[in-house]
Amino acid sequence: MLGQISNPLKIPIKISGTFGELRNTHFHSGIDIKTQGKEGIKVFSIKDGKIKRIRVSKVGFGKTIYMEHYDGTTSVYGHLKKFSEEIELLVKKTQYEKKSYEVEIYPKKNTYIFKSGTVIGYSGNTGSSSGPHLHFEIRDTKTNYPINPLKILKNVNDTIKPEINNLYLYDINKNGKYSLIKKIKLKKVKSNFYLADTIKNIGMLGIGIKYYDKQDISFSKNGAYSIKFKINNNTIFNYKMDTISLYDKRYLKLLVDFENWYLNKNKIQKLFVHPKSKYTFLKKNNNSGIIVVEENKFYNGEIEIKDYSGNKSLISMTIIGKDKDSIEKPTIINNVKSNFEYTFKSKNIKVEFKKNTFFNDTYIPFNYQNDTLDLGKNIYPIDKKFKIFFDVKDLDSLSFEKGFISKINDKRRAEYVRTKKLKNIWSISTNVIGKYTLSLDTTPPTINPLNFKKNDLIKNKKVLKLRVKDNLSGIKKIDATINDTWVLFEHEPKNNSITYDLSDIKFNSNKFELEIVVFDQLENRKVYKTIVYRNK
Repeated sequence: MLGQISNPLKIPIKISGTFGELRNTHFHSGIDIKTQGKEGIKVFSIKDGKIKRIRVSKVGFGKTIYMEHYDGTTSVYGHLKKFSEEIELLVKKTQYEKKSYEVEIYPKKNTYIFKSGTVIGYSGNTGSSSGPHLHFEIRDTKTNYPINPLKILKNVNDTIKPEINNLYLYDINKNGKYSLIKKIKLKKVKSNFYLADTIKNIGMLGIGIKYYDKQDISFSKNGAYSIKFKINNNTIFNYKMDTISLYDKRYLKLLVDFENWYLNKNKIQKLFVHPKSKYTFLKKNNNSGIIVVEENKFYNGEIEIKDYSGNKSLISMTIIGKDKDSIEKPTIINNVKSNFEYTFKSKNIKVEFKKNTFFNDTYIPFNYQNDTLDLGKNIYPIDKKFKIFFDVKDLDSLSFEKGFISKINDKRRAEYVRTKKLKNIWSISTNVIGKYTLSLDTTPPTINPLNFKKNDLIKNKKVLKLRVKDNLSGIKKIDATINDTWVLFEHEPKNNSITYDLSDIKFNSNKFELEIVVFDQLENRKVYKTIVYRNK
């Protein structure tokens, strides 16, 4: 039993992200609650419990609290601006001891106990957040599996039915590989009922769908709670987002048309599953969403999409076993067999794929010229990381010190990849197909003040804020002192900003000699020095 629970915010619950939504790299493990477009909204403990973990990170959930409750659940509160006073003191103490903004704290057992409805923090926009909101989760403490928070939140009003955008027809082979045949026209007959054009085809077929769901008083387009697909009254695909495993993300890219997503930014959810996929939220059914259509036979299909409040939309379709909509498929020789190890070598480059790196046999071009490795477009879901090795024995000393392996992005710009350097062999481990080359970074970061200037009087300021940027490899480390005493600057990479809270330390002197040293990933450093005054 989950027990009684109060909401984490005392404002109307507007959801901008639902549980289990398909994100770029994972299934959404909680819900995102809007905070009226601002930061600093009080966040409350949902029930009696103790703090088991506190994390501060530049990415992910940013400033986060993990609270363990007495009913076997754990609640998670992410992207906080700051913590409650008691927790904030512990975090700041740890940060100054470790001289690091990013910390992870596991308090001693039963030292930070809070009653239901107690303020534990304030909403914010820290970490990998695109705007102010609270990321909120419920997890099973024993398994760490996330549970749909809508099971226990109160007063979440939703009377709006899911909206269907498009349907798509796919051809599927026995190994789970698929190819898009066409988009299926839809006619909206009623507010929640759609009629699909008759499908004429034979063989192993699958359906893809684009849709969204809204909630009362919220304009966000979110994911659904459940999808059920029936053929001739037999359920062949069925999932409910009640709980997920953090390991489900391994198979995320098998539940979308990955090639279409990458090439056209068109996220189509498949209503059929790959034979190698394993999802905790998917109920096992015959054929796993695959429709086996025989010649001259008729099939009646129905798709039901439902949100957590029970609002649903239906799609009706008819499939006739006639070979009409088939497409001529190009012949592709798959040179990487999924159940074998594979090594590619050319000049000073080597690529190693372990067995079952790919879910299917795959074609990789392996072009290497002008010191650039081209593995083709990133259109194949990958299960395991592969390794790329460069022999760099011919590099000069500067390139050897400041060089790295980079990925060339779609805008033809080099992106830093963490590179392991072992004598004359550099290597990376990645799960992204694409272009890779050697790059050089000799340019230090830049530092510019945002809310003060040299010799400023800062007695009315609460913080010192600066902009820090790096043109290539990215910021690795920031060290700062005032009057030779280390001070904490909070780093928000998405805003290229660092911020010092002037209440952290009480200095005896009114004169502040500020020094900030910023390092990038290749140890290029920039030193910024200035003087400001608390009083004159």
